[in-house]
Amino acid sequence: MAASLVRPRAGCALHGALYAASAIDGVTPLVHATPGCGLQAGLWQRRSGCGGSGGWATSNLSEKHIVFGGASRLREQIKNTGGILRGELTVVMTGCPAEMIGDDVEAMAQEARDAGDDVLDLATAGFRGSAYHGYESFLKGAIAKATGTETRRAGVVNLFGLVPHQDAFWLAEIEELSRLIAGVGLTPNPLFGPLGGVAGLRAVAQAELSLSVSPWGAAAARALDEGFGIPFIDSGSLPVGAITTTELLERVAASVGEVDDSSARAFIEVERRREAYCLEHLLETLYSQGGPRSFAVAVPSLYAAGLARFLIETLGWSPATIIVTDDPPLGAREAMQQDLAAAHYSEDADEIARLIAGSGAEFVFGSALERPAAARLGVPLIECAAPTHRLGLTTGIGGFRGGVALLDAIVSSIAALDNAASS
Repeated sequence: MAASLVRPRAGCALHGALYAASAIDGVTPLVHATPGCGLQAGLWQRRSGCGGSGGWATSNLSEKHIVFGGASRLREQIKNTGGILRGELTVVMTGCPAEMIGDDVEAMAQEARDAGDDVLDLATAGFRGSAYHGYESFLKGAIAKATGTETRRAGVVNLFGLVPHQDAFWLAEIEELSRLIAGVGLTPNPLFGPLGGVAGLRAVAQAELSLSVSPWGAAAARALDEGFGIPFIDSGSLPVGAITTTELLERVAASVGEVDDSSARAFIEVERRREAYCLEHLLETLYSQGGPRSFAVAVPSLYAAGLARFLIETLGWSPATIIVTDDPPLGAREAMQQDLAAAHYSEDADEIARLIAGSGAEFVFGSALERPAAARLGVPLIECAAPTHRLGLTTGIGGFRGGVALLDAIVSSIAALDNAASS
């Protein structure tokens, strides 16, 4: 018998596909489901702190359509949407009701394509998995549209694994990762946000390399490798700070022949020196209350390994407990164990709270849901996962700049503790 989850941190597959589609300029999302499906996706966006408009076209299936079928309603909605919202690509995504009654969504989308419209249809019912699975479905659906005749573009790197509106600081992380790829002399293809767009989505099969920074981008990278011979790097986690970022950039540069090694090394060295300078000037505050601290981490796989390694290898802190909150596939867990030797995997808020409370950690890194557990321990919480009260449009925790931003947050928390103790 399946166990229930308390306050899971990700919506359903429809949500993930919808967030991905709505994060690309020129894409018009169309939800084929009951009104509540789209409403719940919008409510999660507002609760998560990850931003988003929360508005999209929907077929608004009613009881009548559930009884007699909603395919004709979808046909009508595709036409109406195209007449009002002038996007380059319409993405039709199904909710549970539409798939349970067997609506022929593919046929409706094909009718629109035959009429000259660019329409992509995806099966994204909630019972297919979490929002992370929906993101996977969106990417694989876009890749499946590629023809196999694309011309390779030298130095272009696809960026996969950051889930729009589901990952807390997705926009800042995409922009930092794009900056890093450009810094070593390559051209990033981020797909989402202001640096992406429909052109980038259509050009994924033209890249020279794909980079996945979480388990949720690996399937798309493998599909491009199998279908078009595009090699990929699966880092399993976003790099945090100089150590892991340098390792990843060196792997990327070594995989692409057009990189100027001396320029790439010079870029990396400047970034490393910046972190070292900041760290040197913060040492007194970092250790003002004694030696290295213990920490608890409760974050999705995007951040887990990179964050833990930063705290252990850069700051010399020790892990009290590490919890991965997004239920990554078993294969990804095996790879993550190299960096997370004793990690727990849980989506349940109550279990996560118990693990943190029993860890005795001196710092907690997680979402806003971890605030009560941190308060019970009497220790600071650094919010670095959704849902969060921190808006991350410009600053995440990934890459060189993210490591320095994380240092800033840690030192600010320690200073607040010092002030509270002295008052």
